[in-house]
Amino acid sequence: MTKIKLTKTKMTKLERREHYSAIGFISIKYLGFAIFTLIPIFFVFMFSFTKYNPIIHTGPFLSDFGNIFVGFDQYEKLFTHEVYAPIFREAFFNTVFLLLSVPLGIIGSLFIATLLCNQLVNAKIAKVMRSSIYLPVVASAVAMSIIWRYIFDNDFGLLNMLLGTDDLYWLSDPWLIKIAIVFKNTLLSFGGGMILFSATIMGIAPDYYEVADLCGATGWQKFKHVTLPFCTPVIFYLSITGIIGHLQSYVDAEIFAQGQAGARTIVYLIWTYGIKNSNYGLASAASVILFLIILGLTLIQFKLSKNWVFEG
Repeated sequence: MTKIKLTKTKMTKLERREHYSAIGFISIKYLGFAIFTLIPIFFVFMFSFTKYNPIIHTGPFLSDFGNIFVGFDQYEKLFTHEVYAPIFREAFFNTVFLLLSVPLGIIGSLFIATLLCNQLVNAKIAKVMRSSIYLPVVASAVAMSIIWRYIFDNDFGLLNMLLGTDDLYWLSDPWLIKIAIVFKNTLLSFGGGMILFSATIMGIAPDYYEVADLCGATGWQKFKHVTLPFCTPVIFYLSITGIIGHLQSYVDAEIFAQGQAGARTIVYLIWTYGIKNSNYGLASAASVILFLIILGLTLIQFKLSKNWVFEG
């Protein structure tokens, strides 16, 4: 058996130039990721174990690390401190409660997409409806929060006028403001989900529905056994991105609720009680906890997706 000896060929000057140019272009992405993501994450973890205050500690952070190191004290404050612990518990509960808009938005957008993809609906009407429902997605989140604030206004709001009452204080009652935010976010999520579901449904081969018709399947059975399985990847995607986005919610608490206790989220706590007060240690500890929650929920979703996401 003869052995084939492989010899390396030297690159020409032009090939070396192209090689290094390619590495240079590729490295821009990874350099940006390192500067704007990895390094900030590293310092957030470092800050969370210190009492760092940029106003007091003006020297280089790493050189003062030994003097301002407090271990897990900042994490302990979030759970046991007489001031910060109740605020953190309230913010955590509010953040979890507001996640209700994620499943509601997915269900609503799937229903709308299924309805608009029905052959009984005129194609032109369906296009107009899709454009109208999707329009809020391209609008500014701040602008939409201001508009919805006028709709839910306690005294002159459109919603109270339609309901014929002035006893519903949407923007001041701690429970009603949660319901208002969930309702608002649910409606605003219809646009993006509807487009993804519509594209998926229109991409399903007609053969599947023809076979279902031959088997005598009803409309609900065709939706359950044909449409829904093909839509599970979109449901999975929307649940992942929706939970991550809502756990990082800030605009609702700051713009829509203007700091009302019933709408304060973890990110609002990080900004108001941490960064705004130059308490970077507390803000970083809350950020790390939020990061771990997001990471844990995402990993759980990926783990469970094997049991219900259809990839055929």
